[in-house]
Amino acid sequence: MDALTRAARESTDFPSIQALRTGNGAGSAGRSGTRARAGNEAGRQRGELQLQVARLLRIALMTGQFVPGQTLSLRQLAHKLGTSPMPVRGVLGQMIASGVLETQPNGSVAVARMTKARFTELTRVRKALEGMAAEMACRNATPKLVAALEKINARLHRAIASRDILACLRLNQAFHFTLYSASASEILPSLIESLWLRAGPFMYFSLTAPATPWDATGHQTVIDCLHKGNARGTRVAIERDIAGSAAYLLKHAGALRNEIGTGADAAAGGRKPLPRKRAARR
Repeated sequence: MDALTRAARESTDFPSIQALRTGNGAGSAGRSGTRARAGNEAGRQRGELQLQVARLLRIALMTGQFVPGQTLSLRQLAHKLGTSPMPVRGVLGQMIASGVLETQPNGSVAVARMTKARFTELTRVRKALEGMAAEMACRNATPKLVAALEKINARLHRAIASRDILACLRLNQAFHFTLYSASASEILPSLIESLWLRAGPFMYFSLTAPATPWDATGHQTVIDCLHKGNARGTRVAIERDIAGSAAYLLKHAGALRNEIGTGADAAAGGRKPLPRKRAARR
């Protein structure tokens, strides 16, 4: 069990609102002070837990663990995270307000559906912001950064070879965000994450189509440019990496249109395995 999940399991008993209030003449000053400290501590733990839940759900969305249109069960999510529904409900409400999730007519919560126009706009903005972050990162690049990216990319190639779709998406996200973290920008990382929260669920389908073309070669170009200190080349490589996956998805949107808004695979209780390059003979 990872540290975040363990922390969630340890913080499931939230105090009542009365326990958070300071006693008013109901006991000694010492007892009142003890209650106040306990209430403050409980409030701090509750806030930390909600932040932990938010982080886990953001990662899940950015790495394709949920797909567009998939209904999210409050109780199932809470059970998975090892927490009560309360912090999960708060996080879902925040994501609905930001447009990452949406409320369905029956009142349930689902991952926002994807349209061609929305994805096209997301791609344009991603290219602009992520290209900028990549260029800035190259100017700040260190041997440690390059080594970290090479290690992630090697693991990604192994995941592609073994056709492990969720590992591919997870490692792809790790590569991009490790690079962007070197930009030293105070603004770009949060903006880029907000874009990935919307695009991530749809990117799952880039690896489920029968003829998956993505092989992470763009990442190697990024690494080569970092070695050379070529900031402009790093930017162009990231922009092409984003554009290539997006173009393939849009080209095959007709074949995927029933899945773009229904989350059929996930709703059925599982994921399709990443298809082999050659289908097995029946």
